[in-house]
Amino acid sequence: MTQMWFVNSFHLHILAIELIFCLRLQRREPFWLRFLPAAALYVLLPVLIPDFYFAPFLTIGWFTFSFMLFLVLSGLLMGFCFRMNARQVVFYCCVAHTLQHLVHCCYRISELAFHLSQPWAQTLQLIYLCAACLFVWRRLRDRFGVSETVDMRGGHLAGFAVVSSLIVYVLSYWTTSQETETVGVQAFDAFTCVLLLFILMDVFRIRKAERDQLIMQRMLRQEQEQHAMSKATVEVINRKCHDLRHQIAALRSMNREQREQSIAALEDAVLIYDHFPKSGNPDVDIILAKKSLLAEREHISIRSVVDGAGFSFMTVEDLYSLLGNALDNAIESTRQEENEARRVITLSAAARGSFFCVHIENPCAKEPLFVDGIPVTSKQDRDYHGYGVRSMRYLCEKYGGVFTTGWAEQMFSVDMLFPRPPAPQN
Repeated sequence: MTQMWFVNSFHLHILAIELIFCLRLQRREPFWLRFLPAAALYVLLPVLIPDFYFAPFLTIGWFTFSFMLFLVLSGLLMGFCFRMNARQVVFYCCVAHTLQHLVHCCYRISELAFHLSQPWAQTLQLIYLCAACLFVWRRLRDRFGVSETVDMRGGHLAGFAVVSSLIVYVLSYWTTSQETETVGVQAFDAFTCVLLLFILMDVFRIRKAERDQLIMQRMLRQEQEQHAMSKATVEVINRKCHDLRHQIAALRSMNREQREQSIAALEDAVLIYDHFPKSGNPDVDIILAKKSLLAEREHISIRSVVDGAGFSFMTVEDLYSLLGNALDNAIESTRQEENEARRVITLSAAARGSFFCVHIENPCAKEPLFVDGIPVTSKQDRDYHGYGVRSMRYLCEKYGGVFTTGWAEQMFSVDMLFPRPPAPQN
């Protein structure tokens, strides 16, 4: 019965830990119709087939494949219920197995060191499991997005996870079946599991950073192309407006009614110049003009006091990406504001001592969730949204600056502090 309980605990522990990882991921529909029957069959399998663990075809000498079979079945269950490819299923199964084995090692250390009775040892094992699940949940919540999964391109990470899991499993089973268990052996086993988990999660983080970097580079290229198009469009508008004075001459030959209609249409056309600020930097003027027109369609006002010459240390492409992203995010947030009087975005950029300071502020009724100092996107598709703020921080740090965000009194703010380049020597 003790052995049967141990088998049950193993596959239940694995299921609990894998769910902590996978509940963040996209689900296959209909999810509950998939998950409930499959999970019930998996949980009750040792009860439905009582001698399953001791089946001769699962045992070769001192080695048994039963635990590994439960691990494979749990992976099939996760892949059946969540949107993952085979490599991702393998990775999550191996990480869950390593974490479960760490829980088992801690439980055995406590049992051997303090000579605990079985009920107390099993209770302590449950406490360790809950602590491990809580740690994983908090770690995933604080460090990774809600729907974030690991990039498994190339298969190297999955292969390393499989080899690591097999080493832990085989050596542990050898120790428990062929040698005498001691506190020292279990402690070394636990240390190995901790080391493997750190390696796997660090590779997870590196892969995620690489993907973020690729997406940001793609966004920067797209924004640079948009900047080139916007600049060409403004040049066309300038030419058209310049030609208006020649077209006005034709109005004199029209009758009064036609002339009034044409004049009204021309006035609407030339009003675009009201949106052209004069910051001292033509590229900054183009960005502000374009975003002001976009904001006006949403009944949003952009109030700016900008020393455009202060951005001279940045390339045109980086300048467009930085200010374009900042104003796009501000417009997106302000669009949710129901009070018309509060639909105002303020932008200031000026030199202060040896620094060039940029401050952007917009209304934001609900405090956003901040992860690693930046707000987490509220959009469901996190693969392509939520990188605007990251690209802003990336560009800020590229020029040696400091990027910070904050929220207070229903206002969201972005501050960028750049060191001013030294003045050229005469």
